[in-house]
Amino acid sequence: MDVALKVISEKGYHGTSIAAIAKESGVSKGLMHNYFSSKEELLVGIMKEGYSRIFEKFVIDKNLTPEENVMQLISVTFDVMDEMKETIRIYFSIMMETEVFNLVKELLNELSEPFMEDFAKLMAGLGFENPMDEAFFLRFILDGISINYLMFPEEFPKEYCINRFKQIYLINK
Repeated sequence: MDVALKVISEKGYHGTSIAAIAKESGVSKGLMHNYFSSKEELLVGIMKEGYSRIFEKFVIDKNLTPEENVMQLISVTFDVMDEMKETIRIYFSIMMETEVFNLVKELLNELSEPFMEDFAKLMAGLGFENPMDEAFFLRFILDGISINYLMFPEEFPKEYCINRFKQIYLINK
């Protein structure tokens, strides 16, 4: 799956065949089909495994206050970006292909549902009037920050962003 991810990131989803992935992996095309019946199934497997690893890092700690949890989530976002930089960059690039996104959209919604429910509980604990809307807002901000942090790591104003999060979620509720 790692090789498939690499090949897809280099050639694009549509420019990649199971045969090319098998060749790059050093296995036969038939063996590939023993594990994945189609390129679509392989892609879903790759995205499920990768996003599961990412989402499992975003955990609300019930022993922390909502404010402490927000700051932990922000910190974890940057940690995940540093730890899985290339993998996440590839995921974002793959997701930008509309047809590919449509193949995995349902899966991503399913994987992110518990994560979003926890975010909404956190936003409710911070006193936001529309906790789920605020949870989505936070998620979208984190996605945008992640993309820019990956694209422009040297220029990215990390400390400024962390301080803005503090202002938004800890001071100006």
